[in-house]
Amino acid sequence: MLALGRLTLSTRILLAPMARIGDASFRLTVRHCGGVGLASTELLSARGLLEESSASLALAAIEAEDRPLCVQLFGTEPYEMAEAARRMADRGAAAIDINMGCCVPKIVGRGAGAALLRRPAQAVRLLAAVVQAVPLPVTAKLRLGWDRTCLTASDLAADLVSAGAAGIIVHGRTAEQKFTGEVLLEPIARVVERVGTVPVIGNGDVRSPQDAARMIAQTGVAGVMIGRAAKRYPWLLRDAHAYLSTGCIPPPPTRRQWLALIRTHFEHLHRLRGERLACAIFRQRMSYYFAALGLPRADRERFRNFADAQTFDRFMRSIEEATADVTVPRNTPVTTYQPSSTARTV
Repeated sequence: MLALGRLTLSTRILLAPMARIGDASFRLTVRHCGGVGLASTELLSARGLLEESSASLALAAIEAEDRPLCVQLFGTEPYEMAEAARRMADRGAAAIDINMGCCVPKIVGRGAGAALLRRPAQAVRLLAAVVQAVPLPVTAKLRLGWDRTCLTASDLAADLVSAGAAGIIVHGRTAEQKFTGEVLLEPIARVVERVGTVPVIGNGDVRSPQDAARMIAQTGVAGVMIGRAAKRYPWLLRDAHAYLSTGCIPPPPTRRQWLALIRTHFEHLHRLRGERLACAIFRQRMSYYFAALGLPRADRERFRNFADAQTFDRFMRSIEEATADVTVPRNTPVTTYQPSSTARTV
């Protein structure tokens, strides 16, 4: 069991915050597949929440079925971060996470996100202000350091825990790497060793249940956060939870289950964002589902410019009527790592 302060999670698997992907419609879709102990919003601007910008408020909406939900904030001013956290606590957030790892230039350029790795005192002040402001567990999501010459995560994590952090999430790359190169597990293990009093969550290139088990075995983390791989295979969190709990991996979904999931995702988008935006957003996201299903190019082209829910429904019906209910092989690579007993598929 994994607990962040007084918040006890049902699994050790967390869904990562993902800009432009991890909105409420996606989170609800992944939750439908199972295995989610805690999900997180996309990173939200503390100042945007205080100014009540329409974009920030839309991303901050908390659905009843999307709980427990962690709200991830970024910013540079302790007062703004604290007040934004208060408002999100009032809206029903279960936890607050402070982003200290985003490498996007417009975030780093403001002194937020990964820039805080080079300003540890400011990072600690931000977290301390949020801890004092809300009765919720407060976590920080870090990278290993700014670059390979400056792996500061263990020192910063220790200071953050001293300031009241209920947990630390560590992505196993540096800010300079962004999402390229190798994820390093040994520096994550050093963070675990340094801050043994609170749980550490490992993150980075967890593409299979075996990857999750390997990260836990080699670092000692209390849980694993999964991000980009869930875009291509939303059942990955379910599979990872089952594998860690039982040593067994559930069978992959059938084509009909995939098609039902696609409908579920679109229906959430339609309800939350309206028809026009739902169609625009889903046209961009369908590429992941097309890849999983192996749909022919002709079907992909037909779907590229759909502009209303009726056309979406007509397109889906044509695929459903031509689809046999067979399983679809997992499209996420499986590493060679195995724990002490060989994994079984049930």
